[in-house]
Amino acid sequence: MGGLRPATPMPPLVDTHVHLLAGLDDGPDTPDVAVAMCRMLAAEGAGHAAALGHQNPDYPDNTPDRIRASAAALAAELAARKVPVAVYPSAEVMASPSLVEDWSAGRLVSLGDTGKYLLAEMPHGEFVDLLPVAEQLRPRGVRIVVAHAERYPDLLHDPDRAARWIAAGCLIQVTARAVADPWSDDMDRGLRAWVEGGYAHLLGSDGHGIDRRQPLLAAGYARLAKLGGRRYAERVGHAWGLAVLKGEDVNPPPPGQPSRTWFTKLFGG
Repeated sequence: MGGLRPATPMPPLVDTHVHLLAGLDDGPDTPDVAVAMCRMLAAEGAGHAAALGHQNPDYPDNTPDRIRASAAALAAELAARKVPVAVYPSAEVMASPSLVEDWSAGRLVSLGDTGKYLLAEMPHGEFVDLLPVAEQLRPRGVRIVVAHAERYPDLLHDPDRAARWIAAGCLIQVTARAVADPWSDDMDRGLRAWVEGGYAHLLGSDGHGIDRRQPLLAAGYARLAKLGGRRYAERVGHAWGLAVLKGEDVNPPPPGQPSRTWFTKLFGG
């Protein structure tokens, strides 16, 4: 399934989760690798990418100024080498008790650096309820984007919880390679239900390099189109992602209840 490609032309894809800032985290070591990753994105059909750096205790030097400067340097290099990918300064922020305080103090970078969408991942090996954070940030005009949300079984297999988070303003980001080729039957079932119910809103590669965790999107987009229809895939893979990076409003329809299998109809669950 990893080689799946769309049968119809794609709009320019938008990668809302890719580590492109050289030397800032566990992404590319050098600017040349970062440029090579952007060439891979262009070959995948991507025209826009959130150039991420981790913001968590493992990378204390990733200040907003450092992330912005690194993204600007990458953008200049891409222009000089005529690589047709627009990059947007962004961060992947680890959820913590101080997240709202850190945001208010200006210590965090949003997706696209527009101040409207904050990409949040769980602490390593943990699952935390982001609903209180989402409810605190929403009145300030900030919405949570749940990074690589398919990784969290407590969310993936709990449509009621996912619906509450979405109602509070959260957007659900899924990883293209997980959509294209899930690494477990449970993940496949959960992602199918999310696509069927309209729970997934944004697509990201979670790319980190050219030899490992490559920035691949097209196969994920193709499977979104197969499972949810072309219009839905265009929203997830293009329209909503571009709006997020540009700081525009994204208002997806409320998710529907995924259809239940014969087993759950008979026995509940």
